[in-house]
Formats: sequence, C-alpha cells, structure tokens
Amino acid sequence: MAHEYKPKNIRKKAAKDVFYTLANELEKVNKLNDKTYLIINNFALLEQIKLDLIDDIRARGVVELFKNGSQEMMRDNKSVDKVMNTIERQRRLLAELRLTPASEREIVGMVATVEESDEFEKY
Repeated sequence: MAHEYKPKNIRKKAAKDVFYTLANELEKVNKLNDKTYLIINNFALLEQIKLDLIDDIRARGVVELFKNGSQEMMRDNKSVDKVMNTIERQRRLLAELRLTPASEREIVGMVATVEESDEFEKY
C-alpha cells in the first residue's frame, strides 16, 4: 500500500527516502491513509528544505560578511535559525503521526490502587 503513495515535489533522494520510511512505518501500524499521506509529504518537503539550508551553511558558513555601503560586518547566517525551526516543525509532525519515541511508551501506573492497609483511610 505504501507504494501507492508517492512524494509530490520532492527532488532530493534523501527526502524521498524519508518519505518512504515514514510511509512504511505508518503502513506497519495500519495508519497510512490520505490524511497521514499529507503529513508525511509535508515532512519530506521540510526535509528537502532542511537539506538546502544545510548546503547553504556549508557554502557560506555560520557567519557571513555583510556589507552596507562603506560598513562591513559579520552577521549570523539566517539559515542556521531556519534549520533549527525546520527541525522543530518536523518533530511536531512526527508527534502528530505518533512516531516519536515518547509516543511509543504506554502509560503505566497512572491509576493508583488503594491498598487495604493504607494509613490514610483510618482518618
């Protein structure tokens, strides 16, 4: 069924690989449908954007020379902040798909059982 869904507007192989990995994971738990397809497609698009931003950081560095008329100064490469924001958006999409390590944990021990010999019940 995962092969029925194909990534739209994805050029980079790494982003396509992420798309198919997520599609296969959702298929395993029988949650691959049109709604989750849109989410994983968005995730793959974000992955492609992230890869482009990382390429920009590699090319220009973390800081860049900025010229404003006769002034020259170093400033932060805005791609660094954008990468961090993109990663956070991807994390939120994974949480929405319930594919994070935290979403795999079952809630255990949330309901405390009252033991018969509980000191609190005497009062």
